[in-house]
Amino acid sequence: MARLLFGRGIADFVVRPTDGLWGIGARTVLTFWDAPDAGTQYTDLLNADSEPITEITTDQQGRIPTFAGPDGVTGMWADAGGTSRAWMAARDVGDDVAPAGSVRDWLNVEDFGAAGDNSTDDTAAIQAALAACPMGGIVYLPAGAYRTSAPLTIPPAVTLMGTHANLMTVPGLVDPPCYIRPLADFTGAAVIVLLDQAQGGYSTISAEHRILDLMIDGSDLEDPGIDGIRAAGNIQNVAMRDITIRRVTGAGVHTEANGGAFPYSWRLTRVMIDNCGWHGFAFEVMTDITLVDCQAIGCGASGFEIANAANSHAIGCRAEWNTADGIHLTGDWATGTGSGGMLLSGCSTDRNGANGVLVDATGNPPIQIENLLTRRDGRNLGAGGGGYAGLAVDGAELPVIVGAVTCYPGVDDDGSQVNSPQYGARFTDCAYVSVASGFLHADEAGWSDGGGNTVLRRGLNIAERTGTTDAPVDVFAVPADVAGNLNVGGYLAAASGQSGGQWNIWDGQAKALNIGSAGGGIAIAEGTNARMNVATLAAGTVTVANTSVSANTRILPFRQTAGGTLGHLSVTKNVGVGFTITSSSNTETSVVAWVLFEPA
Repeated sequence: MARLLFGRGIADFVVRPTDGLWGIGARTVLTFWDAPDAGTQYTDLLNADSEPITEITTDQQGRIPTFAGPDGVTGMWADAGGTSRAWMAARDVGDDVAPAGSVRDWLNVEDFGAAGDNSTDDTAAIQAALAACPMGGIVYLPAGAYRTSAPLTIPPAVTLMGTHANLMTVPGLVDPPCYIRPLADFTGAAVIVLLDQAQGGYSTISAEHRILDLMIDGSDLEDPGIDGIRAAGNIQNVAMRDITIRRVTGAGVHTEANGGAFPYSWRLTRVMIDNCGWHGFAFEVMTDITLVDCQAIGCGASGFEIANAANSHAIGCRAEWNTADGIHLTGDWATGTGSGGMLLSGCSTDRNGANGVLVDATGNPPIQIENLLTRRDGRNLGAGGGGYAGLAVDGAELPVIVGAVTCYPGVDDDGSQVNSPQYGARFTDCAYVSVASGFLHADEAGWSDGGGNTVLRRGLNIAERTGTTDAPVDVFAVPADVAGNLNVGGYLAAASGQSGGQWNIWDGQAKALNIGSAGGGIAIAEGTNARMNVATLAAGTVTVANTSVSANTRILPFRQTAGGTLGHLSVTKNVGVGFTITSSSNTETSVVAWVLFEPA
């Protein structure tokens, strides 16, 4: 029996490992065996030049080069040195030769006719592979540029995986190609579409789609409004990792309602949206979403446009050079038991056209922002101003709780345009905003109260600067780290404290100042020019030097220790010099105390 050919790509595997699916390994040595465990190694192999070999090394893309197996062998178990082996069928033999129980869950789009040559329309071939893939399986795109003319639909629980996703395409950088690149005459709403159960005709709820290690390159698109990835309706538990979507004419990733249902519980990790025509990420009522290390740069609207993302997280995300806001939290976040807020943690913005972060949402759940770094936002087409801020909360009905926030102004990378943003943080017409700490440097003002706020609470540790970065003007708070007034609703309870300035109590009650419980009191320092002290009468009189005495000063004398013949005490002031205490008895020698008071 003749030798059969093996190899050409990882999709030749029919995988049944005991520890999960095999991944792609570049420059990996493979040996071949007659059993999934132990067994006998096949060493009678021939390479593409018919030279004897005993093992195979994958190329830099993880592909298995073509080779011939032993005479009469139709399938072998491949071993990459791990804890499991994978079944590999000969190229010209169908799946019926696979061991019982094996599942063909790696499908190579090339086996379905895809060329990946940056020219051929591969839409039908890729879609055929997606349709043939069982739930839990992977449709694999070897390195190449795959042109499409219509949307690709990924069925539930199917993974579409490439070899590599470039974060950004920049001249001079290494650019290993693994693109889905729509043709100029592409027709459809999005390059990749996820359908709900009704639209897709699925027997189960649409869920568990995966997109990994892939770029969507829309640079040839001509029609407006074509998204990179779009999903509408009840589509759950979608995961994307290491994805780049560039230059599509619509949104990068777009989710929306269908029949009153919305996608939810998605996980996006290292997803880059680069210079798309609309929002980078456009989410409409996306409950339970988690965004980790996602970025939107250079998009034609907001980087992240999120309209109600109850119980969601954005961690370490970046929004830069977008035309509108960097991150915009908007829409109705509801008031019922199913409503919830969102956490932005460790996110940053840079040189967005409007605000770095804008919150103008309605509803009741709190929005929590922790460790926000904003920089050079409010570009406003290079003009600056416009009332924009690094962090803006404008008309928000829900509570907005901010931990640490910083703002740093600047101009374009080439030094041109006007310094921005106008404000570091600005709050207008909000129901409740609390900011704990920050360092706010902006062109006009670090902190800006735009008015109309029901409750706006400023923390003790917020510093301000204005002007340019090379010549900033410090507007730091006083040593107590409070700039202006500290307004406390309710009461302030402190174990102890000190003040280096004047205290004012303007309450109109008769008991505006109450001194604690039994044993409490007031202590006033004595000494030179003090407001309280003692003196001894000699021949019924004593003169006290005290330059703090004014024309309005009230002086209260009273005996401490009686001496001599007692009389009535009186006081004569000498403004700016002191005062004299006199007894009506010129033989009185009592020790008298005195206290100075000023009228409010």
